[in-house]
Amino acid sequence: MKSIAVHLTVLAILLPAAFAQQATPAARHPERLISPQVEEGKVTFRLNAPKAQQVSVAIGGRKETVGMQRDDQGFWNASVEGLAPEIYEYQFNVDGFASLDPSNPWVKAGLRPNWSLVEVPAKAPEFWEIQNVPHGTVTMHTFVSKATGAPRTMRVYAPAGYGQEPEARFPVLYLLHGSGDEDDGWEVVGRASYIADNLIAAGRAKPMLIVMPNGTYPHSKGHESDFETDLLQEIIPLVEKKYRVAAGGANRALAGLSMGGFQTLDVGVKHMDQFAWLGVFSAGVREDYAASHGAFLDKATDQLSLFWIGIGQDDFLRPGEKDLEALLTEKHVRFSANVSAGGHTWTNWRHYLHDFMPLLFQNGK
Repeated sequence: MKSIAVHLTVLAILLPAAFAQQATPAARHPERLISPQVEEGKVTFRLNAPKAQQVSVAIGGRKETVGMQRDDQGFWNASVEGLAPEIYEYQFNVDGFASLDPSNPWVKAGLRPNWSLVEVPAKAPEFWEIQNVPHGTVTMHTFVSKATGAPRTMRVYAPAGYGQEPEARFPVLYLLHGSGDEDDGWEVVGRASYIADNLIAAGRAKPMLIVMPNGTYPHSKGHESDFETDLLQEIIPLVEKKYRVAAGGANRALAGLSMGGFQTLDVGVKHMDQFAWLGVFSAGVREDYAASHGAFLDKATDQLSLFWIGIGQDDFLRPGEKDLEALLTEKHVRFSANVSAGGHTWTNWRHYLHDFMPLLFQNGK
């Protein structure tokens, strides 16, 4: 009995120490690689790729890539300073292979998610950042496409106070994304709801609904009008059934970026009686546009309250945008062309939405 008691005493002493040694997090999990690391305008990128020969990081909006240096343990590092407050897309290039940042869960959503995202915050929150103001709600709706017969989704932003104003009716901005994105693009990367919250709270924009549909449809022959069919026959009726909407084209705006801008130039111009406010971000006209849509533009002066254009001076679609300006001038259509710095980027599109929204649903043209 004495021998058993001694053994039990020894076990009682050794087991907790052994268990503690096994359960130590550092022993079970190596220290997590932090990438990206943001420090007052400086961003450090890191990648564990010990067998790679050459690694660089490409940052959206910057023409030059940034070379990364490998340390003795096989970790690649690069720091970039002087970045202005903004949300940046970036990706690694590892021996010619484009890669997401495996240490960063924030990925630019879409059909081809190949960019990671990092935000450099401002000392005072910028217009796209969350601020201490009343916030609206974003709801996802599913419907069956009349054009394709398949289920589709859209997101609807309702401004703060929508639920407390049972008699109020609201105008609607139908906001379209670009090629490769889906209905979450304007919300996740574009920060549409925060932009709307901040503008409305400051009294700079009228309270409005923002409808963000999935505008990506098959490119094969026979699907050219799928988006138009669903917008007019499914999306608008669903929104006006579920939400308190101010009726008529004077209370509807249509705007979009890139592919969404082309969709606005197509559907919005053909149906100006249903959309009195048009916004075209980073898009222009194609060669046959004057022939296919010129007759509709002849009526624009009487039907449109606003035709707003935004594009970067380095945008690859700038030539088509210049053609659009020339056509609108030829047709005596009042428009506002806003050429900014930069190119075909979300940085510009967030700014365009911020500039466009305060103009909507105001009295006069």
